[in-house]
Amino acid sequence: MVQKALNLNQIEIKGLAYDSRKVKSGDVFIAIPGARFDGHDFIPKAIENGAVCVVAERDFSSPSGVVKIIVKNARSALAELSARFYGYPSRKLKIIGITGTNGKTTIAYFIESILREAGIKTGLIGTVETRINGRSVPSSMTTPESLELQKMLADMAADGVTHLVMEVSSHALAQERVHGLEFDAAIFTNLTHEHLDFHKTMESYLDSKLKLFRMLKPDGAAIVNIDDSYGKRIAEEVEGEVIFYGIKDVRHELRSTKTSEFDLKLKEYDIKFDRMRVRIDSTEIRTPYVGVYNIYNIMAAFYAGLAMHIDKNTIRKGIEKAAVPGRLERIAGKKGFTVIVDFAHTPDGLQKLLETVKPLAAGKLILVFGCPGDRDREKRPVMGEIAAKLADRVIVTTDDPHTEDPKKIIDEVLSGTTHDALHITHYIDRREAIKEALKLADKGDVVVVAGRGHEKLQDYNGKKVELDDRQTILDLLRIDTK
Repeated sequence: MVQKALNLNQIEIKGLAYDSRKVKSGDVFIAIPGARFDGHDFIPKAIENGAVCVVAERDFSSPSGVVKIIVKNARSALAELSARFYGYPSRKLKIIGITGTNGKTTIAYFIESILREAGIKTGLIGTVETRINGRSVPSSMTTPESLELQKMLADMAADGVTHLVMEVSSHALAQERVHGLEFDAAIFTNLTHEHLDFHKTMESYLDSKLKLFRMLKPDGAAIVNIDDSYGKRIAEEVEGEVIFYGIKDVRHELRSTKTSEFDLKLKEYDIKFDRMRVRIDSTEIRTPYVGVYNIYNIMAAFYAGLAMHIDKNTIRKGIEKAAVPGRLERIAGKKGFTVIVDFAHTPDGLQKLLETVKPLAAGKLILVFGCPGDRDREKRPVMGEIAAKLADRVIVTTDDPHTEDPKKIIDEVLSGTTHDALHITHYIDRREAIKEALKLADKGDVVVVAGRGHEKLQDYNGKKVELDDRQTILDLLRIDTK
């Protein structure tokens, strides 16, 4: 979309950039300090490329004619300038934000499906993709940087979208990517061990999540998993009404009593291998997304639908029609076994997935998984221990090694296992790991391939290698059955 030039400090601005390589004549360059690179080091290059204004956190020398603006937080400045440049598009949308360690993507797709079932033009921003009124745009991160985010919002508003569902990562909150947005609803799913390479402590991790609830509109809905211990902390921080959801219902443990007009209860549920039935008050929902953790996801989406003033029957239909890429995707093997592809990539996510599948499997549970490089190393042996405890056969392999040695990552995962040679093995090549798992599978067995879900590329020190778990499985099964 074509944007009008922005007038800033009596200079005409044609565009914004935080990457010096993307600066064009007449742009503002915002120098952002990062984990690996510092934007301040690239100010000369940005000016050489035509920047007429530079926003930075530290003073710097600049040639005459280049406007210098020093700010306390360059990321907040980028968010504010981006919103202004694109005409404050978030003001034209109702925004539902979802934060938490696990469940964000599934809940986002459930809510998007509910809104679409209600006839609402909907946008979605998340881990798998960005969707504008049903049209898919690939995503590079769960929550985009503020400049790209504001452009997406502007594109959505221009396309007639009125409601946006977005996953809001802890990184995005800590790095001010959603700074300036006001949310009509904020959902908290859970908080478990993840991203401690970035946040360092669980307390810091929680502080980032809390930011979302401080960005609620005065009449916005806070929807909180009250069964999660951190959910109680968040509920205490929220001003005004809180919509609680959960199975245990531990509201009595809160220091203050907060009630909601949506005081509905989970009445019953029944979990089968390929289908689950959930009843919330008088509304019965049937879904292929099984497991107790998906009951929480359904409840969060159900309450979000109510908060958007959608009737229960439409909410039910929306949840039942939802399709979530790379989450509990089933592929049938000709020998009578089943393969499940899932994104579970945290200790809690892997444990819940295996605890759901194991009692429902008629035969062995065979697991293929790995851990990414340059990420939270503490979780690797923990996930190895969970795998060894819950799966009958474990094959440890690569995820995205990034800059790390894949073998060292695997060794750290294996350090948490019992190292039973008959029970646990490993392959650096993920395709070979999946191939071995399929060879081991017999009738009634379940093969779980976890950690990557919808992802189609592996990162080896910056080199992208095509590998889609789902397609790999289909290809291997096709070869095996010829």
